[in-house]
Amino acid sequence: MENTNLTEAQSLELITSMIQDSRARLARNAGTPFLIWGYTTIAVSLFNALALYMDWNHNWAWSWFLIPVIGWLGMMLLYKSEPSARNYIDRIVSMIWVVIGLSFAWLLVGVVVFGGSISYLTVVVMGIGTVLTGCVLKHRITAICGWGAMCASLIFPVAIYINAKSDSMEPFSEIWIWGELVVFAVIFLFMMVVPGHILNRKYNRKADNVCSKS
Repeated sequence: MENTNLTEAQSLELITSMIQDSRARLARNAGTPFLIWGYTTIAVSLFNALALYMDWNHNWAWSWFLIPVIGWLGMMLLYKSEPSARNYIDRIVSMIWVVIGLSFAWLLVGVVVFGGSISYLTVVVMGIGTVLTGCVLKHRITAICGWGAMCASLIFPVAIYINAKSDSMEPFSEIWIWGELVVFAVIFLFMMVVPGHILNRKYNRKADNVCSKS
């Protein structure tokens, strides 16, 4: 009877260890989606800021559509190279971002029709998604970065208000035409790229330790 209890305890310990190892492996590259979308958005934003600063043809603005194209291609390549990296939590995070994306598209129509700051709307919506992702993953830094980005988004409506109320801010208005995109890129740097690298560093190290033990 004593041997049976010992065997059951060992089996339970083995199962627990296997579950933890599986979680560690599945969490590898958890921050890569943040890096894919973050770096793509930053690159396109800075490119458009340069185009405005150099007074290039406005047709370059079509490059904004590269963000969803590159982003979804990157995600498809990620999950194709790691087909086993889709667990329950990952599906929850994916659904969060699908809902966020659909909500953003709906709100964007209202902004285009009735006016408003697209940069402000984008940062707020993406910030909400980042906060929710951080809460699901129980990763405080990711959630804090999302909240910080949402607070920083107030820069955009404040700048619009200053431009509308002051006639003596013409130099500021000229700079803000392309400077808005630079601020937008910096916010995305801290909202998505920074937590993406931190998540990868944290979970990849755990996964490497698991692989080295096995």
